[in-house]
Amino acid sequence: MKKIFINIFYFIIPKFMFDFICFLLGYRHFKTSYSQSGEDLILLKYLNYKKINKGKYLDIGAFHPRWVSNTYLLHKKGFTGYCVDLDEDRLKWFRFARGKKVKTINGAVSNSYSKYIKVYKFKRKSPFSLIDTTSLDHAKYFKLKSDTDYEEVNINNFHINDIFIKVGKINVLNIDIEGKDFEVIKSSNLKIIDPELILIEDNSGYFPSNEFTEFFSKNEYSLIAICGLTKIFGKK
Repeated sequence: MKKIFINIFYFIIPKFMFDFICFLLGYRHFKTSYSQSGEDLILLKYLNYKKINKGKYLDIGAFHPRWVSNTYLLHKKGFTGYCVDLDEDRLKWFRFARGKKVKTINGAVSNSYSKYIKVYKFKRKSPFSLIDTTSLDHAKYFKLKSDTDYEEVNINNFHINDIFIKVGKINVLNIDIEGKDFEVIKSSNLKIIDPELILIEDNSGYFPSNEFTEFFSKNEYSLIAICGLTKIFGKK
């Protein structure tokens, strides 16, 4: 019926007007990304390829429930998940925005089994700082770059495997912990959570190092996309 209507419409109006209407209709076709570099659209396409329509994610270094979030689109699609962050003030907004579909864990994630760890928190009025970190080198770099000072605080620390054990099997792992990402994930046992997809920030450069790709290859993951500093690895 729709095809018949279009054919009738085509013969009724002048061609230039029909072409212009088709041109305008093209503006209806777009996709919205909430990530910093389009990561969420790539992970959603991969999950569709794997026929995973709903599932569970783990977001380590979650930051904000929507702004530059790699997991907000998953939330909109019905996924549930765990969000881990250094700052409880940030996590309360996750519970507000994502409701019962999210559980939060307040603390740092590292490769250490110490109960507490030192965090370098930048002094800002807003709780949403993109650069709070457990890496002193990272903190010094951003202090010079942003001309903003930081304070040292001790907060709860979790070894990454302890987080994995608490969460269990997931579909998507997103990790962005400002300079310690690879150091921490190298100490983990990925089989505990067995994710189909891993998004990890890599500050070493646009292309991942051989050590980086070899680690994931040994764990049976292949590089499927580079989105700025974020590298995306998936199971075949």
